[in-house]
Amino acid sequence: MTDSHTPTFERFGFSSALLRAIERRGYEHPTAIQQEAIPPILNGDDVLGCAQTGTGKTAAFALPAIEKLTSAELTPEHQLRVLVLAPTRELAVQINDCFEAYSQHTSVRQTVIHGGVGANPQIQRLRKGMDVVVATPGRLLDLLEQGHLSLQTVELLVVDEADMMLDMGFIDDVTKIINLASNRNQTLLFSATLPPEVQSIADNWLDNPKTITVVPDAIPIHLINQSVFFVENINKDLLLIQYLFATPRARTLVFVRTKKDAERVAGNINRVKLEALPLHGNKSQGRRRKAIAAFRSEQAPILVATDVAARGLDFDNISHVINYALPEYPEYYIHRVGRTGRAGAKGEAISLCASHERYYLKQIETLADISIAVREWNFDDFGSFPQLERASQRRRKRKPDDQEAMETDAEQATSDPSWVRGKRKKKKKKKKRQSRVITMDDIKSPSQQSGATGKYAPKKRSLD
Repeated sequence: MTDSHTPTFERFGFSSALLRAIERRGYEHPTAIQQEAIPPILNGDDVLGCAQTGTGKTAAFALPAIEKLTSAELTPEHQLRVLVLAPTRELAVQINDCFEAYSQHTSVRQTVIHGGVGANPQIQRLRKGMDVVVATPGRLLDLLEQGHLSLQTVELLVVDEADMMLDMGFIDDVTKIINLASNRNQTLLFSATLPPEVQSIADNWLDNPKTITVVPDAIPIHLINQSVFFVENINKDLLLIQYLFATPRARTLVFVRTKKDAERVAGNINRVKLEALPLHGNKSQGRRRKAIAAFRSEQAPILVATDVAARGLDFDNISHVINYALPEYPEYYIHRVGRTGRAGAKGEAISLCASHERYYLKQIETLADISIAVREWNFDDFGSFPQLERASQRRRKRKPDDQEAMETDAEQATSDPSWVRGKRKKKKKKKKRQSRVITMDDIKSPSQQSGATGKYAPKKRSLD
């Protein structure tokens, strides 16, 4: 039975077509960010929203955007009126899927453009006319420079995951796009965190915005069993593999810091006959889509991902989140952990903390106002898995052969006093053969030759 005081989507005055799409998606009540963001967006105000992944942030700007499009008359040529910028390909595709689902009972057209795939199919879709375009900054600027679309008709501009845009170095590109969309009436900026840099950007891009913040403690953190293992980098892979074998689990997400770590950790998991897939920015778009689709399937493999690749993606029924490396920003820990324990379910989050990461652990505990339980792991109860590729601190750069030989000679001289170092022969460099231009001065006539025959003079022939 529904409480009469519980807000519903009807309170926003949405059209019947939009309400049908919302009901088909299974939404019953708006989330906190939707309750606070939708009214000012419908009113035409600029909005600065701070909310994490999984709070319904996409619907908070997509639903009112579609309502504003349907309430006005759509032109037959379907001019671009709503532009959404996303930092990654996966997030752009996910946002476009939401727009497509919400607008299925309307005449609104939408498309997504991003890098990693051929541009021609995207250009063909743009030529048909689109009301909504979801794009990554790089590909959008490329198509703008080639003249395949214009931003002069954009009325509503949405910048999603602004803090991630900043981390990935896209702010200059986004600034160019915002300047090109100079005729816009409304700008929305959403971010998972609000560091001073993002706040400064918002001051430049937004006009007297309504600031909406959904605090991190909105995550049901009491339902998530959090613990930490103190382990150095060289033993993290071993502990991770043993934990995966010893723990009953369902869908498991492992967060790493770098692309190389994602490949190596996933490779180690596969070496011990557990299925894992890496997800990072260097993967082709096709492989990234396959990894995401596989992780969403019933037989989900272990997904080893960087924050950049997994940011903004919404996965259901994750039983375990493993922080192979603690994030540098404590807010990222909240977002990672928040992927488990959703919809009232219990979740498990463990962290592998090296000695140089204890500072990050303290920051996390301070931000979340919690004390994460410390656990110990008994390596003796499990196999050693000698075939694993261990994570050393840093591999030394390979030194030149001559320098390595000199160091080897020095080591032998110190270890064996009777050993005498001989001189190393220097290899002679081969001179390049140079061609010579022959002039008339090089050819002497017989009268000019004094005794000896000239080098280029004709040879004398005898009858012998």
